[in-house]
Amino acid sequence: MFSFFFALFLRHAPSSATTSNLELLPNEILFDILSYLSVSDLAYGWLDLNSRFYAIVHSCPIRQIYNEPKWRGRLLRWFPWSYPTDAELLQYFASQFVSLEIHQHLTLSGVNKINILQYPNLRRLTIRRTTTSQVNAIQANNFPYLEYLTLSATENISFNILCQFKLLRSCDLGSIQIDDQDICSSSSIRSLILQKCDPSKLLHLLHHLPQLILFKVNFIWTETSVQQFDFTVDFVHQNLRSLYVSMFNFQFTKGPIDTDRCAVISTLLATLSPDQRIRCHLSLFGMSNFNFEQFHRALRKLNSCRLSCFLTYCLPWHSLPDFDHIRQFSLLNQLRPGPCNSDDFHTYHLTWTSVH
Repeated sequence: MFSFFFALFLRHAPSSATTSNLELLPNEILFDILSYLSVSDLAYGWLDLNSRFYAIVHSCPIRQIYNEPKWRGRLLRWFPWSYPTDAELLQYFASQFVSLEIHQHLTLSGVNKINILQYPNLRRLTIRRTTTSQVNAIQANNFPYLEYLTLSATENISFNILCQFKLLRSCDLGSIQIDDQDICSSSSIRSLILQKCDPSKLLHLLHHLPQLILFKVNFIWTETSVQQFDFTVDFVHQNLRSLYVSMFNFQFTKGPIDTDRCAVISTLLATLSPDQRIRCHLSLFGMSNFNFEQFHRALRKLNSCRLSCFLTYCLPWHSLPDFDHIRQFSLLNQLRPGPCNSDDFHTYHLTWTSVH
């Protein structure tokens, strides 16, 4: 039996002198393949294969997702011998990194070990859990090639700093600091996502992002929110085409909301160019006194628009608006209740509808 399996092995096993199919690929394709591997795989699996792969590994761009698994701590307790940590490997390949993503699951001690200043050639930087030193390090002179920036839990990044990046195309931020006295602008940013935004700074922000195409923003109303805003639209944004707006009312009372707060939506629509094909999505949570009539008039001023809506109300805290009255508006007559409504929770949705 042994001789049979040994003969079978000799017949089908490749010779050590045979070149593998992978080695027949050109370097350009190998660069693209290896760029998606982790630094651990590159170091332990590819670096010392031969002289060609040694040179390729040291030349290929690297995209690294740095996320500490939950089982890692248990594993290290069972195996006390030490290997180079991912942080040390990151430092070894630092000059080759074009993308770095640090997840929120990483412990604070693990985050502190990563010095992002060691990776000056980054094109994409994503930090789900930031430290003060990392936020302070995000400067144009430290990352001159940065194109995509995501700082989910950061609330103290300055708009003035973002404008200094010449190649920055997309930003996904927790919030942003805007000074009305700032006169800087960015001609490179095409996409902006803000988890939280002060409505009074909105027009200043759009005015200084003339090339913006996609804008996603959340507005959160609380007991301490400012009651009124002075929205005087004195410009038209020529390039903005996709607008996603979410409004959350965390003022848990059934009393009426100041309708001036809802004017921020109409103000945003007033800045859009009527010559563009616009894609608009509106999501409301607990906005019982939203001015749908004003919203409808603002939409009608656009020549071409695709509209969708999603409305949510928690009845213990929010009162339902008059949906019979809302459906009288031609653009909202297809507004329908959600399939899982209950006594305490109601949703309504409007699928994509063309506005002409």
